[in-house]
Amino acid sequence: MRHVWSFFSGAMGLDLGLEKAGLAPSVCVELDGFCCETIRRNRPDVALIQKDIASLSGASLRELTGVTGDVFLMAGGPPCQSFSSGGKRQSLTDARGNLVMEYLRLIEEIRPKFFILENVANLITSALRHRAIQDRPGQHWNLKQYGDIRKAGKASLLDEDELSGTVIRAILARVNELGYGVTFGILDSRDFGAPQRRLRFVLLGSRDGKQLALPTPTHGEGKIPFNTLQDSISDLEHNPGPHSEYTPKIKYFFNLIHPGGNWRSLPKEHQRSAMGDSFASGGGKTGFFRRLDWANQSPTIPGRANRKATGLCHPTQLRPLSVRECARLQGFPDDWWFDGPMNQQYQQIGNAVPVAMGEAIGLAVAQRKTLREPLGFDVLLEAAAKRLRNSARNHKAGAKKVMASEELLFV
Repeated sequence: MRHVWSFFSGAMGLDLGLEKAGLAPSVCVELDGFCCETIRRNRPDVALIQKDIASLSGASLRELTGVTGDVFLMAGGPPCQSFSSGGKRQSLTDARGNLVMEYLRLIEEIRPKFFILENVANLITSALRHRAIQDRPGQHWNLKQYGDIRKAGKASLLDEDELSGTVIRAILARVNELGYGVTFGILDSRDFGAPQRRLRFVLLGSRDGKQLALPTPTHGEGKIPFNTLQDSISDLEHNPGPHSEYTPKIKYFFNLIHPGGNWRSLPKEHQRSAMGDSFASGGGKTGFFRRLDWANQSPTIPGRANRKATGLCHPTQLRPLSVRECARLQGFPDDWWFDGPMNQQYQQIGNAVPVAMGEAIGLAVAQRKTLREPLGFDVLLEAAAKRLRNSARNHKAGAKKVMASEELLFV
């Protein structure tokens, strides 16, 4: 029997993907009570450990599970709010951010043959310590200016641990101590069949020191066509199931936005009123008042459905996507049970890894294909950063080709 252990299991999006790849988890470690009940209802035969991983050790986990031999795979995505663009950007100084290091500690103690670490794509740009914009020195600044200052050898206006990318370098330094062969990069769930554009940081570790290849995209130009909202949820249009509601004010503005639009699609005279204080802060803010388009993929499914800054409005109806529609876009089967009140169900779904992406990651481990040539952390980090920088532009332009710098990561 190949022992597969899941950590931070949540609603089991990654786990379902691993299951489809032939790597069904036999153990789930999860602290949240609603998520634990979701796991119990859907996979009652899985051994569930409801504990904070900071309180666990490799020895205690082996005692709880009765496993004395090799663990084939440890898979987990530590809670990501500390690194996400929608979070407070507290990074590793936040208790949730520090769970990344706790997870790596358990990997060191258990020594599985393989491990998966996934997180938000913004992990690679996060700083070890975050300083609020209004507290940063200088009247006019941006990341490029700070990068130029550092490259020129001048004293930076930010402290060293406040610079972009210091979190990932701290994590990679810790990973390097484990002695595993490591590959990492940024993956997009739509490249693997999900009807959703969702970027995730994925790191694969192999105890034998070899570098596993990242999963090769299966959808896109010259491959299977991308799946769309029309393909995935159009049959639920008139029977969507429970969903949250917009306030009358938000509903009024959405009625003025065409499918595929956002707040910038509003008549000029309504934009300031719709955006409130956010209007004066500058920036694109294209996530505000997003209305979906049947012919395209959904943006990242959020954990809160009815907010003007993160919510996704149905293409033809003045309502947020329903719980079931969000679950469909994440790849959960229609009979999957989500425990708790509606807001908790949305949260579980929004926090999950798309099942299709989880399956692709699982197959990359199960098939054990390795890179054609060894790649160092700097090369991998450069490719990941390029993917992240170009993702918004590529999606807007409809580009479907894998960048040349990324091709080294696939087989």
